[in-house]
Amino acid sequence: MVGAGLLGGSMLACLQTRRTSTRLVVVSSPGTLDALKSHGWCDVLLPYEHLAEACDEADLVLLCSPMSAIHAHLEEVASAKDRLAPGALVMDVGSTKATICRLGFERFPDEGPDSPRFVGGHPMAGSEKSGLAAADPLLYQSALWVLCPPKDLAADRLDPAKALIAALGARGAILDPEQHDAVVARISHVPQILSSVLAGWAGSDEALSHASLALAAGGFRDMTRLALSSWDVWRDILATNPGPIAAGLREVADRLSELAERAGTWARAEEALAGEGGDAARRYLEAIQAGDAAHESQLLPADPELGGEIIRSEKEFRNAFHAGKGFRERFRMPRKGIAHDLSEFVVRLEDRPGQLLALLGPLADAGINVQDLEILKVREGETGTVLVGFASPEDREKAKTVLGEGRFLVMDK
Repeated sequence: MVGAGLLGGSMLACLQTRRTSTRLVVVSSPGTLDALKSHGWCDVLLPYEHLAEACDEADLVLLCSPMSAIHAHLEEVASAKDRLAPGALVMDVGSTKATICRLGFERFPDEGPDSPRFVGGHPMAGSEKSGLAAADPLLYQSALWVLCPPKDLAADRLDPAKALIAALGARGAILDPEQHDAVVARISHVPQILSSVLAGWAGSDEALSHASLALAAGGFRDMTRLALSSWDVWRDILATNPGPIAAGLREVADRLSELAERAGTWARAEEALAGEGGDAARRYLEAIQAGDAAHESQLLPADPELGGEIIRSEKEFRNAFHAGKGFRERFRMPRKGIAHDLSEFVVRLEDRPGQLLALLGPLADAGINVQDLEILKVREGETGTVLVGFASPEDREKAKTVLGEGRFLVMDK
């Protein structure tokens, strides 16, 4: 293992209960090596200048160093590839794949069945925290781990990587490097930027910032959680996936610009209605609720043209909300895709101490493993809903039987 920060350290912590005769050699910075000595997680600890020595007879090399150093470390391992074990696999865990895979595939070409090969890897797990001190042995539990192998690699050469993924409790998937980068730009990189910008914008007006913090609730918290992320981590990610990120930001900016124009139309209508009394405002809102069935003259009898613009604005916002809701609902539905999906249901809980224990205890007693747990909604002092995921439909049905025995209201998702 080259680099033992959050990702590498979490692997080491998790593997302590799973490895038998596996020999773990870690190459990292002096401070990290000193911290690892106290944990006793590794067999050999070496500084970065001894990376070539660490390659001796290695079956699997994991590049877990920061993105800014990972290319240099890959070059060093490639220079020492004759020291690797026959059929060795070299894999990185970086968040972008196209650039590192081009280099890795070039440095580790197919030179026979025993030649070392490179495979791009991206565990879809992380934290706003960083460094070995943030290591979490459960970080990879149920996480998706994307593999980007060269097209000419025999399927069984991925077995060591798949074994590691399984040992860490993650789920494997295979993607082309360019497709991976295009996808993560949409579901990770652009959302990170939007979250940071949103949080910064919300606090940018000093006159409103204190009231904003006082009124902010769960929705704002969820949308801005990513704003806590470290720029030192994201700088290298953004720098190595600029094309898809730039395209995504432009597309989102264009859509927001269109909606801003539509909101401006409603602001003009608000000005036009000012001073006309409550009855005019009531008729206006009723006409908007009619959507496509509304008539321009119903909205603003004195300005039918503006009324038509308002109808088109309502449609634009409605379509935006429906498109977003439609995709978000698919996120938790059983679907065909690159990875195995969980089998899930929703449980209604009372908002009082001990409810999560009462939910999970009977499942543990019945030997049913919960793969994922998500609190969807809580009404303070009343009830909440929890999404529970299982590895198979069989486990889900067993759990429904256990929990449905007069304990909880269980509903299909």
